[in-house]
Amino acid sequence: VQYVYDNGLMTGIKGTTQFQPNANITKAQVAQVLYNMEGQPTVENKAVFTDLKDVYKSEWYADAVAWAYSTGVVTGDLNAKKFFPNADVTREQLALMMFRYAQYKKYDTSATSDFAGLANAHKVASWSMDGVKWAVGQGLISGIEKNGVKDLAPQGNASRAQVAAILQRFCEN
Repeated sequence: VQYVYDNGLMTGIKGTTQFQPNANITKAQVAQVLYNMEGQPTVENKAVFTDLKDVYKSEWYADAVAWAYSTGVVTGDLNAKKFFPNADVTREQLALMMFRYAQYKKYDTSATSDFAGLANAHKVASWSMDGVKWAVGQGLISGIEKNGVKDLAPQGNASRAQVAAILQRFCEN
């Protein structure tokens, strides 16, 4: 957590110094973290504010969501025309977002895993499979220890502490 906090990738909740490591992370927060990693570039594509019904220019996450959406790093529900900025992010969604960010950066995304030794790997959704296999193969996600078993917990919510650990591993790799 300290590395991620010290480097400005993640900050306290709602402008405070409270990190709240056990709180679930939202889509807007993940978009903001990845936008911070990218150096908060100027957002060229403002169409997101007309394309999506639930993203407003006045929100704290507006530029981050516009950047993430326009680059394809973090997507929404195109049929509903919504981003769902306040929705909690699952571990498999986070893996896919990190995978897309690595692709956006043109990093090597060939790492993969067969999920050996990870419980509940069979629950990974087909739409997130490439991202989860990459995240596990890259060593970003290793499962949650539960009663001596490593549980992949793909549909479990990602906590802020888990995201901080994943970001640190990503930056180190």
